[in-house]
Amino acid sequence: MAGVLRPVGNALTRLPVGPGHPGRTAGPVFQMYYQMGNFVPWRAAAWALLSERAAVLSRRCAECATQDGVPEAVSSAATAAAAISEQLAGHVPHELRPA
Repeated sequence: MAGVLRPVGNALTRLPVGPGHPGRTAGPVFQMYYQMGNFVPWRAAAWALLSERAAVLSRRCAECATQDGVPEAVSSAATAAAAISEQLAGHVPHELRPA
């Protein structure tokens, strides 16, 4: 995930927050807006969930990368997340793979 988080994090902290905050750059927040209770106790299902979430991350980064002014790091993150998803998918049992 360092291939995803590092480039996006570096790019994010260089982007302007917006006209309401001149001279300030964006940054990550360290607040959870939902309770962390979505743990999966079964190994096979956990592999499927991780693979699916990495694929969603890849698609969303790829969508954002098409917009004007978005740093190249977002496209790189999409590629890295897709590779992670594929690697994780190798652990997903056939009966749990999408049709």
